[in-house]
Amino acid sequence: MSYTAGFAVMEVTVRGVLPIGDTTENVTYFILDTAKSAIVGQVVLPKAVKRSLAVALTVKVPGTAASLAIGTFGDGGNFEAASFLRVETPAVEQPDAAAGPLGR
Repeated sequence: MSYTAGFAVMEVTVRGVLPIGDTTENVTYFILDTAKSAIVGQVVLPKAVKRSLAVALTVKVPGTAASLAIGTFGDGGNFEAASFLRVETPAVEQPDAAAGPLGR
């Protein structure tokens, strides 16, 4: 059975520029619904890279998720937002909007 079976989902985009450094360790970043204090997704990224690298990853989260943040959990269990990553929610589609070229 699929993770999304029976649940409304939406796709969000995780964007940012990874830190530059020598380490090749991977880190799990959690996507948190801050309104519900619930983990709704995760991505695994390198802790650092040799040269500037922008990322844009699509992640499915519950459609009921409201305010989203991305980060890790510290040793004390507190959520620590990643300063170099952000979660972008999709723009609300307007099905009644006109489509096609403008003007002639």
